[in-house]
Amino acid sequence: MRRLLAHAWRAVAIALAALTLPAMAQYADLDRADWREDTVPPPPAYSTSKLIDIEMPRSSSVRMGIDPETISINHETGIVRYVVVARGPSAVNASYEGIRCATGEYRVYARQVQGNPWSPSGENDWKSMRGQTSIMVQHPFRLARDGICIGTGVRQTVADMVRELKSGNKTLYY
Repeated sequence: MRRLLAHAWRAVAIALAALTLPAMAQYADLDRADWREDTVPPPPAYSTSKLIDIEMPRSSSVRMGIDPETISINHETGIVRYVVVARGPSAVNASYEGIRCATGEYRVYARQVQGNPWSPSGENDWKSMRGQTSIMVQHPFRLARDGICIGTGVRQTVADMVRELKSGNKTLYY
């Protein structure tokens, strides 16, 4: 009986791996050392009226949300770009960012302080989404976990991402 169960579990594991590998194969080379980022498009226009809230600690006075109309996917580079908006008691600020699900990294391209034009962030490096302790930089991981990524891959469509971000479900991510 034990031998039969062991064979059954092995068959299940092989079947699951076979289903997962084709979906992830398209992202297998996105964490190579010779990977290059594409030309970053300018920040898109955003609206604060349709923001999808990002989970924040209850003690935070800042609310953050992503404008679903600004989400774009580049399947060749594995980058998802978006505008996230921080709303506090006295200001509304925006940030144009990118996430790389394959490597667990994020990058800030530009920032906008309420009523002013976009300004380049001056940060050219990709940073790990994991282990961020500041409340204001934990949102990329939450976005990845809540719907942008599926495992270390990018969801196929923006509509899939928006549906997952709105659902409140948390996917397995790192």
